[in-house]
Amino acid sequence: MSVSDNCIESTHCNYMAQTLLPLKLVPPPLREGVLLRPDLQALLAEVRLHPLTVVTAPAGYGKTTLLAQWAQELGRTGAPVSWLTLDVGDRDPALFLAYLIRAFQMAFPTLGRDATRVLSSAASLERDWSLIAGALCGDLQRRVQSAAFLFLDDLHHVIDSAVIEQILGYLLRAAPPTLHIVVASRREVHIPPLSRLRAEGRLVEVRQADLHLTLEQARQLLTIQGVALSDEELTTLLARTEGWALSLQLAARALAELPAERRSAFVEALGGGSEQLISYLADEVLADLPADILEFLRLAALPPHFDADLLTAVLLRDDVPYLLRRVRALGLPLTPLDNQGERLRFHPLWRELLLRGIDEFVDNETLAAFHRRFGRQFEMRGELEEALEHYAHAGSIDNLERALLERAWPLLNSPRRDTVRRWIEQIPVERRDANPELLYMWGYSQIVSDPSRAAQTIEHAAELFRRSGAHARELRAYSDLAMLLFWQARPADFAAVCVRAVRAANLARDAWSRGAALTCVVAMLAIRGRLSAALRVARHAATHPLNPAWHWLLAMIVTSIHNQLGRPDDALAMVDEALQSNQIDGNDRMRQNLLRQRAMALYQIGQPAEAITLALDVHRYLLDYYHDGTAGVSAAQLALLLSLQGRFDESAFYIAQARAAFHDLGALAPLASLQVIELYNMLRCGQAARAAAAASAFVRRLDEVEGVAPDLRLRLLLAVVLGEAGEHRQALDLLRTTVQQMQHRGYRLFLASACLYGASLASVCGEGALRDAWLRIGWTIAAEDRSRFLPIMPVSALKDVAIAALRAGIAPDAVGRILPHHVGDEAVELLRDALNDPDPSVRTHAVRLLGEVGTAAAYPVLRLLLKDRNPAVRQAAEESLNRLVYRPPYPLRIRMLGAFTVWRGDHEIRDREWRSSKARQLLQLLLTERGRALPRERVVEALWPNMEIEAATNNLRVTINRLSKALEPDRPEGAPSAYLIQQGETYAFNTASDHHIDVVEFADAVAEGRRADQRGQRTAVIAAYRRAVQLYGGPYLPDNMYEDWTVVERERLALMFVESALRLGTLLLEEGAVHEAIGLAWRVVEIDQTQEEAYRLLMRAYAALGERSTALRLYARCVDVLQNELGIAPLPETTALYHTLRDLR
Repeated sequence: MSVSDNCIESTHCNYMAQTLLPLKLVPPPLREGVLLRPDLQALLAEVRLHPLTVVTAPAGYGKTTLLAQWAQELGRTGAPVSWLTLDVGDRDPALFLAYLIRAFQMAFPTLGRDATRVLSSAASLERDWSLIAGALCGDLQRRVQSAAFLFLDDLHHVIDSAVIEQILGYLLRAAPPTLHIVVASRREVHIPPLSRLRAEGRLVEVRQADLHLTLEQARQLLTIQGVALSDEELTTLLARTEGWALSLQLAARALAELPAERRSAFVEALGGGSEQLISYLADEVLADLPADILEFLRLAALPPHFDADLLTAVLLRDDVPYLLRRVRALGLPLTPLDNQGERLRFHPLWRELLLRGIDEFVDNETLAAFHRRFGRQFEMRGELEEALEHYAHAGSIDNLERALLERAWPLLNSPRRDTVRRWIEQIPVERRDANPELLYMWGYSQIVSDPSRAAQTIEHAAELFRRSGAHARELRAYSDLAMLLFWQARPADFAAVCVRAVRAANLARDAWSRGAALTCVVAMLAIRGRLSAALRVARHAATHPLNPAWHWLLAMIVTSIHNQLGRPDDALAMVDEALQSNQIDGNDRMRQNLLRQRAMALYQIGQPAEAITLALDVHRYLLDYYHDGTAGVSAAQLALLLSLQGRFDESAFYIAQARAAFHDLGALAPLASLQVIELYNMLRCGQAARAAAAASAFVRRLDEVEGVAPDLRLRLLLAVVLGEAGEHRQALDLLRTTVQQMQHRGYRLFLASACLYGASLASVCGEGALRDAWLRIGWTIAAEDRSRFLPIMPVSALKDVAIAALRAGIAPDAVGRILPHHVGDEAVELLRDALNDPDPSVRTHAVRLLGEVGTAAAYPVLRLLLKDRNPAVRQAAEESLNRLVYRPPYPLRIRMLGAFTVWRGDHEIRDREWRSSKARQLLQLLLTERGRALPRERVVEALWPNMEIEAATNNLRVTINRLSKALEPDRPEGAPSAYLIQQGETYAFNTASDHHIDVVEFADAVAEGRRADQRGQRTAVIAAYRRAVQLYGGPYLPDNMYEDWTVVERERLALMFVESALRLGTLLLEEGAVHEAIGLAWRVVEIDQTQEEAYRLLMRAYAALGERSTALRLYARCVDVLQNELGIAPLPETTALYHTLRDLR
């Protein structure tokens, strides 16, 4: 493999490569001497209190400067600020969403991970945009608990995109009320919620008239240029320019070059529309510029942005820094893009005017040469799209093609992949189809949007690589082709590609190729049913370097084999290992397919409810990504899990989904598996005879429909259908061959189930020797693998073989682990006969088994057995009782302010672990009333107020169980909970347990601040209250805002925060920390807009900054709010402060 191949191998699957331009994500720095607009700065108070602010005006009115000033001021007060400058290229919805997510991540680094994964895998954003927007807004609702701000500058560039308009509308509707969005646009914005927000008075609008410069502001602008006009001349200038900042700036530059006696005539001559005015002013300014400066400006305007090094390299002159200093000194509209002022751009209108006449100064050949040089420089800087634009302007297809080949691979795994595809399609078709690398890139760019076309194109590219002897690249193309075919569930085509990949790997002969070849061998062995051999080869493959595609394929095949053989722990470990790869975890298609395997493994370890929850979630995503093989496989797996849990109607729905997908593919074996699931459903729904007849007919053609690699798990399920329908002998005969094949192929857990179910059937059929042999084999496997569950095992058969194992002394520990998952509390009754057995060893095994079962019903039985006449039995009973006492190895951490989140140690309890919103609510209720035991009636009334008492009590019992499992998933059944206290018919949270609650820590910090304040310890007061306001993440239990039992506690904590924030803000203002004081006061106003003391603190703080107009505007708002909300006037001290500030001069 060549050096370039190695580079591509290691980078072109680098998910979400750093392709987003960082300068678009920060506000442009404010120029030195920028004009401050107190009237507009004062509007920031309104911006803070409204969900949306829209600034609309033509170019040159200072929109960006205003937004940057607001963002800077908000940042000083500690508010999280996200910024995004948009341009024409962001009309691509994928790119827009990528930038939007990244903008939020600048303020909230962990936000948007799920949205990014979905974005990487969505096939059509016209259809799937709501998946990404929904994931993003869900994160925003969880994370943004206090005021945060999103600035979208130059929105007019993207608002014509129907998808982006829908995304913005969704964001405005679904974002939390704490998010304030500020947009600037040259054109009117018509996002759907805008009219409603305007009607509700929840919209701040800043229009062109609001941005007109005043007489005094125009005078300041002229003064900066050293121009003095009379009041009359200044009034005329303001009228002619309509207060347009850019035209005034250019007019000031032109006036500075005129003698004083000619200025009045110049002002009088101004007029016309905005475009005519700017053209006239620009011509006036350009006419007075030295020729060398003018030529320099026109060439510098060719790129969208520039710096001294770029211009030096392209223009081949050493005086660029000097020329840039002269340009700045001349006061021309040059905008810095970074804080150092090194990266620059011209105002868009000014750039347009400079470029308008460039043909008169530079011939076409020379201009093309400049574009090529700019392209090369941008390419070397990693700014590929700018480079491609310049190559396109130069008409240089050779450079365009070369740049794509050398630089574009990382972009193909980013939201810019469609942009790259469009650039590739600008290259003539005959050139593209003759270049295998370019053809490969073009096919790869369509993997998400058109996988069938992508497969055809990549296959063609691989063939061209083969003909040219580029076997490393051929192999790389096969990796993506194999992944596509695997997704599409096309096993024959997949196997054929694996064969070709092995041939290519043998010709390439390097470490990467060796790993790919071994992965293909694993796949071929698995397809042929040689599962144990496949696992042996997989261990060798894993020792070689693998690109993400081969790595994912290997993980999928190996986890599938582990699940098929019944090795769930190995399957879970493989899934976790694969998801450690950022490239795999970041690709949601890869991730969801691995999670589908995780769901099956969870079922096999005895967590069927969790498995179904995960499988449903995964299937929802996969159905959005696929409509072919993968969707069918996912639906079939879900149908099986639902059937095994008795959810037959739901199972039938997913069987129909899977059948439609498999029919389209002509996949006979998967269709046969669906028929087996249907037969099981028929059996469980009371149609045993019909199920048995159909199953008997189906058995006779098993080999015909299953092929060379049958899934023996479904044969076990078919045997269960026959056996439970009364066809014991036929079921036993089927199991004879199934067990033999399972042993040959290396099955474990399913072999244990098959042997134990077969042992139960053998007992019915009078085959004692077979029964004893299979009983020992099955329980021995369960003991060796420390199995916790026996899949597909009927409960009645399990009871039979469990008692038989106990009496025979076979693997009692394994019986104890497995029995609770299948029979629960019934285990105690099941073991009663064994506890009365005359043989002490049998009684001892039964006692130990009770300890393993761990149900509450075992306690009284075990206590009685402490008096057994046999010392071994007594010792076993004592050990079992001790084993039932459980202490969690982690503290419980609970957040209740701003959101409700619970962590077991470092593990956050997610929605699927709660299994019910009522489980969360029950914990919230007990925490709200912590320190008190609540009677059952109080709990039932709070959670199920309109339900009959009997039904509500049953619900409470189920909810207590779910809550306990969420908090203590490893606690033995029946052992007392460490966190929940249940005494009789009362319930409480155990305040003596190992836990941390933010509410308690917040209240402690407030109490500490009060004590320090009473002692006059100023430093301690500030430290304590700072900790308190940091802990206060938002309102108490915001998800239960309207529950009566949360109201008192929410108000109590909010008042404590208001007290702490205002006291801290006052002290900080006295210490000179003005912006921090402003931030605290605004947090109080967001909680309670009628809090006068907060307005007074804001007025004093803004006055201290010299922003008297903001302070006076805040007083007016305070008066309005108090009158509208409470019908009262401000307090005398508030009015007195207003008069003091008003009279300041």
